[in-house]
Amino acid sequence: MSEYSTLQERPAESLHNALIHLRLAFSLVLTPLFVWGIYLALPSLVGAPLPWRHILLCYLVVHIPLYGGMNAFNSYYDRDEGPIGALEEPPPVDRTVLLVALACKAIALVAGLWLDLRFGLLVGAAVLLSALYSHPRWRWKERPVYAGAAIFVLQGLLGVLWGYTAATWGQGAAPALASAWPAGWIATIGVLGAATWTLGFYPLTGVYQIATDGPRGVRTLSVALGVQGCFLFAAVVTLLGGLGVWVALLARGAYPALLASALYIAGAAFYTWRWYQRFPAATPRENQRVLMRLSYANGAVFTLIFLALVLFGD
Repeated sequence: MSEYSTLQERPAESLHNALIHLRLAFSLVLTPLFVWGIYLALPSLVGAPLPWRHILLCYLVVHIPLYGGMNAFNSYYDRDEGPIGALEEPPPVDRTVLLVALACKAIALVAGLWLDLRFGLLVGAAVLLSALYSHPRWRWKERPVYAGAAIFVLQGLLGVLWGYTAATWGQGAAPALASAWPAGWIATIGVLGAATWTLGFYPLTGVYQIATDGPRGVRTLSVALGVQGCFLFAAVVTLLGGLGVWVALLARGAYPALLASALYIAGAAFYTWRWYQRFPAATPRENQRVLMRLSYANGAVFTLIFLALVLFGD
């Protein structure tokens, strides 16, 4: 049965499957980046209150239509049958997935530009990078260096800058991309550190797919690194990213947050080491479950730490 036949004969089921491919739960693990951007914006507010309503709207735009659209867009071109992201058994993909993905991206772009030109331009950059990453014409996902660069910018830098631009809305900043980057070396190190952490974690999101991607000729960064390389890359690069975040926390005197994050990272490192030891004997689905537990733990812990900094200060 063709994709178009599926649309005509089972439109409700097709739409239901497309909504599942938005993988909105998986987007939650990126919440700490947005909140970290809000924290880095605090010195720019000069005593003014945070625009919480605007921040919430920006957060919803990023984490529902934008991330959801990018996830579905990637699913449409990947055509994975095994576990991916937050889905152990992804439903069949047809043209509806692409249509929903494009609609979500369009909604995110229009809403982003309406909320704030700086924020909207950054959303537009994400839409473009998403196409470069997933579409067969460019398919950066299968070009390891390009894929790493895309994740560094798309999920890392932009993930922080969306929070920063949302928090600095209405503070007299010029509506240009130049004002979307926080001033000062401390904030710059903080942004780059968070993006580097995100890049370091990226190969682990595909490490359990190496056994299926490799034989199909799909050369992702995870396939290029191999299992051992993925875990080594994660250990080195996430440590570098964590150091960048710690430098920003130390410079601002956020000692409790620094200690809490260090303790958690030590525990997460031990958990990851145990996973690495057990990886060869586990099935792809079992390894995916371990990854998702680690991903959700990272998202929850760092969201709470950074949100506490925003609400209660250093």
